[in-house]
Amino acid sequence: MAWLGLVALWVYYSVNNYQTIRRISLNFQFGPEGLGPPWIVWFGAGVLMLFLLLGIIVIYTFYRKQAGLNLLQQNFISSVTHELKSPLASLHLYLETLALRDPSPEDRQTFLRRMQEETERLSALIHNILLVSQLQRSRLPYCFEWVRLDERILQHLEEKKRRHGWKDDQVVLDVARGVRVRVDWDNLQVALDNIVENAVRYSPDGFWLKARLAVEGKWCVLSFQDKGVGIPRDQMGKIFRMFHRAVGVKERVLRGTGIGLYIASSIVRAHGGRILARSEGPGKGATFVIQLPLAGPSPRSWRRPDLWFASASHPSHDRTESENPPCGG
Repeated sequence: MAWLGLVALWVYYSVNNYQTIRRISLNFQFGPEGLGPPWIVWFGAGVLMLFLLLGIIVIYTFYRKQAGLNLLQQNFISSVTHELKSPLASLHLYLETLALRDPSPEDRQTFLRRMQEETERLSALIHNILLVSQLQRSRLPYCFEWVRLDERILQHLEEKKRRHGWKDDQVVLDVARGVRVRVDWDNLQVALDNIVENAVRYSPDGFWLKARLAVEGKWCVLSFQDKGVGIPRDQMGKIFRMFHRAVGVKERVLRGTGIGLYIASSIVRAHGGRILARSEGPGKGATFVIQLPLAGPSPRSWRRPDLWFASASHPSHDRTESENPPCGG
């Protein structure tokens, strides 16, 4: 509005002071006959107005991005505070119960098991926060080696079943045998764990998961399908952004810090792979598909994590494979 008002004043002044502008233009000795006719002055003023408009647009764009970043950081702090407070409150309750009375051996074992679960939950949250810091500074070490991915996947899901107490019919496995892939299993396991925990968090009406592993050409395809609350169509391109949590789902399952899928996406891209999300809409579950090259990442596939406002599919700076520390180092 300020710029349009300035343009209107400039046009009004130019129309009413044509002769004055003409005399001024002829006083500038940029040539044998001065600057030239008045339209040259108007053209120069128009260029200045254009640059002024571009400056306003740039300032406005960066202001919006900064405001969005501040809002995301506030939401992140609020979410982290809630996620930290919940396990700490449970631990305090169990410890207080053990201190005030002597429970039966069965109750004591139950309390200890739940305290261990809350401690692991708290530890995982802190680990994810530290991991995001490493990803942002491109300091997460990778060690790629050939592994039997089918065996590692089965062991990982079996451990998750024991930890969560899932029944056999809650986890469906369709895993091809003998799949060898060059990966950093420790980091890839973190990505898979975040995807599975995301399915647990957003399945309030009963957990169910189908894991599929297959080889398609030079690629290994790993997918996780759940029957949770699903992903709204307009949120599909945003869920891999840092601090983003899908809106439009049931409020009672809107938990988490918004960094789990960002971590998974960053680790998969560091492997030279791709991660995709599919969903038919709210209430119809979601499927996360990970595509990894069988031979591991190429030297040009190392990437810094995207900025907070960038999509997970946007490329960023490359790193060379020579920066990869030796395995076991």
